[in-house]
Amino acid sequence: MEHAYLHLLHLLAGHPEWTLTVVFLAAFLESAAVIGTFIPGSTAMFLAGALTGTGSLSLGWALACAIAGAIAGDGLSFWLGSRYKSQIVKRWPFSRHPEVLEAGYRFFDRHGAKSVVFARFVGPLRAIVPVVAGMLGMTPLRFYAMNVLSALLWAPAHILPGVVFGASVLLAGAVSFRLVVILAMLVGSVWLSYRAAALLISHANAWSSAAGRHLGSWACRHPGPLGRAARRMLDPNAPDASSVLIASLIVLVCGALFFGVLEDVVTGDPLTHVDRSVYRFMQSVRTPWGDTVLAGLATLGSTATLAALIVTVVLWMLWERRWRTIGYWLAAVVFSQLLIFALQFALQRAAPNHLMTDAYVFPSNHVAAAVIVYGFLAFLLARRVGMLEALLVVTASMLIVLVIAFAGVYFGRYWVSDAIGGAALAYVWVAIVGLTAIVRHPQPPPPRRWMPAIVLAVVLASMGTQSGLGMMGTPQDMAPQPLSHVTREQWTVSVWQRLPCYRSDMGGDRKEPLTLQWVSERESIRRQLLGEGWVEGTELTPHSLLSLASPDVAATALPVLPKLNNGVPSSLVFMRPGGTRDQRDVLRFWPTGYAVDNGTAAAPLWVGAIAHERLSHASWPLNILRIDKQVSAFDTRMKPAEGLDTALVATVSCHGVPVSLLASAAQ
Repeated sequence: MEHAYLHLLHLLAGHPEWTLTVVFLAAFLESAAVIGTFIPGSTAMFLAGALTGTGSLSLGWALACAIAGAIAGDGLSFWLGSRYKSQIVKRWPFSRHPEVLEAGYRFFDRHGAKSVVFARFVGPLRAIVPVVAGMLGMTPLRFYAMNVLSALLWAPAHILPGVVFGASVLLAGAVSFRLVVILAMLVGSVWLSYRAAALLISHANAWSSAAGRHLGSWACRHPGPLGRAARRMLDPNAPDASSVLIASLIVLVCGALFFGVLEDVVTGDPLTHVDRSVYRFMQSVRTPWGDTVLAGLATLGSTATLAALIVTVVLWMLWERRWRTIGYWLAAVVFSQLLIFALQFALQRAAPNHLMTDAYVFPSNHVAAAVIVYGFLAFLLARRVGMLEALLVVTASMLIVLVIAFAGVYFGRYWVSDAIGGAALAYVWVAIVGLTAIVRHPQPPPPRRWMPAIVLAVVLASMGTQSGLGMMGTPQDMAPQPLSHVTREQWTVSVWQRLPCYRSDMGGDRKEPLTLQWVSERESIRRQLLGEGWVEGTELTPHSLLSLASPDVAATALPVLPKLNNGVPSSLVFMRPGGTRDQRDVLRFWPTGYAVDNGTAAAPLWVGAIAHERLSHASWPLNILRIDKQVSAFDTRMKPAEGLDTALVATVSCHGVPVSLLASAAQ
């Protein structure tokens, strides 16, 4: 997969004219009259920016093509409006949807010449206002002044976020290619969802009115069963079709997600490797202040807080006399918890941190309970407040669930897949309960705009009470795991074979070879390498981050990208200049959990990997370092040991990878 990704980037980098042509056409068509409303040009701009961030495309040329396409598209729309003033209103689609032109008239009347600039950032009006400007007789000089200004603002606003995303993908690739895929899918899904939602919202009224007229006309001509079904759909007292559709999609998507995770857990798919890597990473970055903060946030999902919210919801529904809603909800809670306990007993999956819990953890009933309580509460509130308040309520509910799940993974109460499985299963039940409530009570409930404030007060009061009673105590499990002591003979005979031959990323993908095993204290390694010309890796500082965009920078001035081995970050990082100013060698070490005892003293055992990195000038304005795959085994094996106060104990072959076993003189 990684090779295919790199091949794609190489192909695009070798034929940038293809991408630049797409950028120009996307910007042009999005600004053109009529069709611009349906062309997702912003998505193409974002993707072009992502390619720029990975060094596959020139930022200057991408901006130039986007600006030129936007100016040309608006210019065409303006010309059409000027040339066919009286005939446009008689042509499709304006003849069928005159409200589109009316919206453009109102916008232009309100903002005047500035509307050409403002409309560029408003999807439904982007391709209409230039037409209106031409129809109303705006002078070409004034129009093109506004047109050029709007294009100069619009192109960077849509391309630069993609540049940041592309650069972050490149940085994530240093840790794990699977993270690149997940990050790309996440951002792509959010972006496409945003574009689809914007398109639907901008055309929803016109489309729904037209569809309603056609469906009503068809239903009147067909008195049979299908006609009766169509008339029921048009009944204003029928359930909200959009709410039913959303609930059904949640059931399908979350159900598929749950069964997918279940299959991975049962079969031992690489997802379980991600679980272990994430847990090791969380334990490696834990700090006392982080424990305190997350322990406080975890009370959002504590039994006391959830119980307080359940009581609040029950009293609320009793006050509204919605007895069936309470029954459906409690039945879903009980059934989901019974199903979760049955699955936990069948799979018998232990928690990563046995000190936190001795219960089985897949799927996580803790996360599931939080989803059912907060998810159902969000459903009730969203139907009783305005659209903006509903969006905020749903967003807050999802963020709270994420915080609760993250805190559990951080402390080792359950694995990542346990949290995902529990959340997916619970969202299915929340959607089913919501769907049942909508069908049973299709009429909108009475507004309760003050209820979100009451719910917030209940949550804060519960958290404050738990804080006052000292119930936010952090887990006392941060003591470092003791090292496993082995003798030098055991290390050279068998223990070295237990250690991996290659570095593994978060998803278990094999990376560069681990060609060093070094027995020494941390300070001893640092002192010896510094004495041989190595320097400690550049940290992520404002100065080093600015160097990423410097037109003339040495490779050693750039920050050393983070790398993980099975979720554990490198504890020691060193670098030294390479053969030229654009090259450098990077040496990283990870702990192994072993200590080698020579009879009088013991020292920790480290595994290390060396990489030769080369600066890619073709990627400017972002300086990107790429690993040179041509480093020979001899260089990789011997350079770190030359001249050091270290003995080369042995050279072994780990599945074809030459590994140097090193030990300091004291060992």
